[in-house]
Amino acid sequence: MNITYQTLKPSHAKQYRQIRLESLKNFPDNFGSSYEEESMRDKLAFETYIEQQTKDKFIVGAFDGEALIGICGFAGDNNKKSRHRGTIIQMYVKPAYSCKGIGLQLLQTTIDEAFKIPGIEQLVLGVITSNDSANKIYEKAGFKEFGLHKNYFKEHGRYFSQRFMILYREETKNL
Repeated sequence: MNITYQTLKPSHAKQYRQIRLESLKNFPDNFGSSYEEESMRDKLAFETYIEQQTKDKFIVGAFDGEALIGICGFAGDNNKKSRHRGTIIQMYVKPAYSCKGIGLQLLQTTIDEAFKIPGIEQLVLGVITSNDSANKIYEKAGFKEFGLHKNYFKEHGRYFSQRFMILYREETKNL
């Protein structure tokens, strides 16, 4: 198994759509978006960003050969007072590839790419508290909790709490 990591290019847009919808379908409790809503869209927001190669909004992919097996995204903030930060989003690795260090390397590659953007000083993310594997990966990468929002999401009468985490450029492990 030779896993490679790269920012997705326009030719990857369809593969991105497939894996993004797969993540929402297979792990609905771990994401704020729903499969039902997203699958109805002609184009997902990040499909457009991938096709246009938007510099401050991108997805890094983990590939096993030509197969896209994991994604992790970054969305920069465009507001004047908050351009110094961005958000890590849509972290997902196919279950057959879990527990092999791919998620951590995928996240680290995304962090590295985000901090190459001039002016980016902080990365934030939100993670469902019950998503143990994601929480562990974020902590290993150096993210620290700065808040907890109980009952952040509600679906089918069930609540999900979200943990908010931050990583400052000067605290990164691999830069």
